[in-house]
Amino acid sequence: MYIVEDTRTNMKKLFKRTITVLFLFGIVHQIQAQDNHYAWMQYGSRNSILFNAGISRFEDQSAVIMNPATLAEAKSSSFNFNTNMVGLNNITFKDGLGQGFTVKNSNLNVLPSMASGVFKPKNVKKNMTFGYALYHANTDNLNFSDRTERKLNLVNDIESPGEENYLAQYSLDNRLDEFTTVIGLGWQASEHINIGLSQSFLYRSMESRESFAAYAIPDPNAGATIDLVGANLDYYAKYTALSAFTKLGFTYKTSKWDLGLVITSPTLGIFGSGKILADYALSNYRLSQDPNVKRRSFLANGEIEDIKAKYKHPLNVALGASRAFKTWRIYGSVSWYAAINSYTVMDPGKASFVQPPTPDNVFLTSVALSVRSANRTVVNASIAADIELKKNSRLLMSFRNDQHYTDFEPDAAGNDLAIKKWDNWHFTIGNQREFKSSALTLGLRFNYGVNKDFPQPASFEDPTEGNLLQGTRGKGTIVSTGIQLLLSYSFNLGNK
Repeated sequence: MYIVEDTRTNMKKLFKRTITVLFLFGIVHQIQAQDNHYAWMQYGSRNSILFNAGISRFEDQSAVIMNPATLAEAKSSSFNFNTNMVGLNNITFKDGLGQGFTVKNSNLNVLPSMASGVFKPKNVKKNMTFGYALYHANTDNLNFSDRTERKLNLVNDIESPGEENYLAQYSLDNRLDEFTTVIGLGWQASEHINIGLSQSFLYRSMESRESFAAYAIPDPNAGATIDLVGANLDYYAKYTALSAFTKLGFTYKTSKWDLGLVITSPTLGIFGSGKILADYALSNYRLSQDPNVKRRSFLANGEIEDIKAKYKHPLNVALGASRAFKTWRIYGSVSWYAAINSYTVMDPGKASFVQPPTPDNVFLTSVALSVRSANRTVVNASIAADIELKKNSRLLMSFRNDQHYTDFEPDAAGNDLAIKKWDNWHFTIGNQREFKSSALTLGLRFNYGVNKDFPQPASFEDPTEGNLLQGTRGKGTIVSTGIQLLLSYSFNLGNK
């Protein structure tokens, strides 16, 4: 695919080919990480259970996040602390590294999700209300690892009679965090219409490492003329980025319905920086089936720092509606996210990587090490219900989907930063109890996702020298399940 033909000399062609093989070894092991769902986190004392209920009407202090127009409906100043108190997520990748090689990841986390408030000044024209929040927009800690050791015939019997010892191992470790701070306002434009505006700043931090190593080692005194054949890959990427986005919201009230519209701008990058550290090596590798061609070793190794980094979030349009009945209220929402064409998150440029570096091979650094991303169009929907059980006690529940958004071609140059390529389904249920000047909400969220045709990043099955000891990569089944305990406390400051 990346072979560069040069007919001037056979040596030149062989040199180009060896570089190509080395980089193809790196490219097929594309680094992958979390951040492939827009609606994983839930915010607010009520909205964390009644997902997206805050689009159509004021539900809690998450209004500045969900729809700033609803701030105009707030009756008083208040403060809220909302958390995914304890969360347990389990991911099982059946046949993830070849037939019979299943890998698993379990993650127990405790983290605060949101601190937010509403400030309603006295005697402000047009009933203007302000909101503010600091919240955890996204977080993930994903890791997989496995190893195999067995006897296989990998090297031709002329150089190594019989079977060799095949040793291979794979590991993936990714960490992601996004924090957002937002300030906004809402005001009553008329008896039926509210308008709101908010400005958010998003700080994203990502660290990811993927490694693969495989070796074919003859037994001592087996008559082999080689010591080992090996392939090794180690790729590390880290970056931080700060961006901003603006949200414009509207609400409209009829005699029976509350309606809401929210338009969120694409993110505008402010600054970002990252680094890439990588090591690819082939030891005693035969490039040709011709036994007269000598085995050779190849190395690509480099560290590139202070790389400009950027990450994009798309245009988003959300619609919400709710209607009250005698002792209960129903909610519905639809959220559309625009596509983003393929772009570069980090590009190391023509830095030294293939060793020794030359003017002919530095251009391959970007091909092998750059980080890229692309998003497809996504539509998420939710339904929810709020049922009065008795005075000051309410049953809350919701059901929603959460589609993955990556649209990166697996054979494209560069490294994709989205591993969770499956759609999630969430069911949340909880209870809210109101007191004189405060409210306590406790709930449970269950999530489920599956992809029965998930590509293997590497395989321990059917390794050969021809596939660089990586095996024949196929498909496996990923199942993701989880449960989170949601806890929220709101305090009314009593400013009416």
